[in-house]
This record gives sequence, structure tokens and C-alpha cells, in this order.
Amino acid sequence: MQAVITMQGEALPIVRAGINMKRRALELNLRQYQAKLAAFEKRHGMTADQFVSRFGAGELGDESEWFEWEFVFDAYRETARQLDLLRSVQL
Repeated sequence: MQAVITMQGEALPIVRAGINMKRRALELNLRQYQAKLAAFEKRHGMTADQFVSRFGAGELGDESEWFEWEFVFDAYRETARQLDLLRSVQL
């Protein structure tokens, strides 16, 4: 879906700067989530995808660390989704 936004020409640099700032923040968050996921993977000897499958199937129990890993994985995916959307913006 495409949308059209109308604005005064002088607002364009402000909008562009805001989008660039949000993009940089999302990229930073994504790197931080990637590092956290890598630490979980190393500590538990399985990939995030394996974890999601096993946790979803109830194989891992209900330790708080599993819920933290699930949160980080979900946050990573949502951040990546938002970053992809933001990268598609053309001004």
C-alpha cells in the first residue's frame, strides 16, 4: 500500500531528519537485540529459531530466562519490520 503525504517544501528537511534519526535508532536497537540473541544462543547451544520452536511446543518449561529470550526475539523481529518499512519511505 502506498500513501501520499502533502507538506510545505520547507518541511521536507525536517521530515527527512526525523526519519533518519528514527532509522539510526532502529539500527542501533537491532544491533543490540542481535547481540542479546547471540548471547542466548551461545549460552543455551541452540539458535533463536530452534528456541522459538521448542519453547512454543512447551519443551523448555517456564523459567524466566526463556520468557526474556522470547521477548528479545519478538522485539528483534518487530524492530526489523519497522526498519524495513522505514527504508521503503521515499522523499
